[in-house]
Amino acid sequence: MEFEELAEQYKPLIFQVIKNLQLYGDRETFYQIGLIGLWEASTRFDSEKGVEFSTFAFSTIRGKLLDHLKKEARYREHYQPSGEEIFIKLLDFSKDDSVDLIEEYGKGLTENQVKWVQGRIIEDKSYKEIAAEHGVTVESVKSWGRQTVKKLRKIIIVKG
Repeated sequence: MEFEELAEQYKPLIFQVIKNLQLYGDRETFYQIGLIGLWEASTRFDSEKGVEFSTFAFSTIRGKLLDHLKKEARYREHYQPSGEEIFIKLLDFSKDDSVDLIEEYGKGLTENQVKWVQGRIIEDKSYKEIAAEHGVTVESVKSWGRQTVKKLRKIIIVKG
């Protein structure tokens, strides 16, 4: 059987695996990865092992998709800068000192976001120390940081 025929026959199975794994978003990419899994299953299948091809194909497609998800997660973990790494980049971009950092990149930040930059990045304080200093909860300080990172990512893209 030609692979095109096999792909057409097992198209519903590929989409079933995608649905079972609750993969949403780029369905076309997941489908292509599923096709690669189907192709691998067709080349590695051994009928003498007593397993149905459909069972073997299901496992291989599922494994291929899970491998892809693991690789994506590993990539994000290693190559997506954290909020604080973004600020290290900002410090590298900044010309003279921390005051220039806030003046140059702090336009558009709220007062609390500037407090977060000053305390967490420039003074290297813990969230708990910043919270105590300003009489707020640790969660509030973390929220300031998340919002600051969102704003500054845009700035880094423009200036970096």
